[in-house]
Amino acid sequence: MNSDRTRAALRRLLTLLGHVPLPGLHGVAAVFGTLLGWLPNRQRQITRLHLERCLPDLDAMQRRQIERRSLVHMLQAIIEAPVLWFGPESQLRAWLEDADARRQLEALRAQDKGVIWLCPHIGAWELAGLFCSANGPMTSLYKPQKGAFDALVREGRSRLGAALVPTTGAGVKSLLAALKNKEMIGILPDHDPPPGSGEFAPLFGIPAHTTELVSKLAARSGAPVWFCIAERRPRGRGYALHLIPAPADVGDPETGVAALNRGVEDVIRRWPQQYWWSYKRYRRRPPDQPRFY
Repeated sequence: MNSDRTRAALRRLLTLLGHVPLPGLHGVAAVFGTLLGWLPNRQRQITRLHLERCLPDLDAMQRRQIERRSLVHMLQAIIEAPVLWFGPESQLRAWLEDADARRQLEALRAQDKGVIWLCPHIGAWELAGLFCSANGPMTSLYKPQKGAFDALVREGRSRLGAALVPTTGAGVKSLLAALKNKEMIGILPDHDPPPGSGEFAPLFGIPAHTTELVSKLAARSGAPVWFCIAERRPRGRGYALHLIPAPADVGDPETGVAALNRGVEDVIRRWPQQYWWSYKRYRRRPPDQPRFY
């Protein structure tokens, strides 16, 4: 009973936030994100370390600008989630209305092979997943959350029809079954997978423990692999959708994992300010290398 009451209270709060105008929410996030960029804190420390190691070709001022904007976008990604999950559906569908992106998606589905969609931590990745699920049958892999928040995440991400499956063996079987049915699936490609389910491949020249699932599913199904990016427009003016093909060899058994990281790196370089640089992407290390953090 306590968990039910907690979930109900959280849902009321998220629904209330979901009806706050997006410019206001993004503005609040910008204020606190700017403070994060100035005051000493762990998020800023991790972001700065990543930028120094991953983008050494930029000068200190350029990296500092990306650092500040990235922290703002991190908070905007968090605070906009209730709007995308529980806000007015008419508003959500207006943000998803992109004729060019829809035509691209429909052309991919017309190949009748299914589609593997990759939505990394760039911009409004929650909106990217909702765009895909609004345009056809979609099964998305997600990491179960603790407590009452898990049910709310599942409800929000599935509001336009996506079927959510956990990061377990059963969840992977569901993804494969969806591809066999020529449907779409969604995977987060830039997380650190559990031991035994990934291998190390370069990301910005640094070994990153990377999921093998994308390459294996692409090889078994022959489905095209594409990135879906929802770029956040300034001042709460909505989003721009971008559909980008993954490297051609992402389904190759030998080079697929490295190809996946090349694709992730390419899209990060296009929108470095909107990437979640404070995520500890390199926390798992090869046996012969020291800790990154």
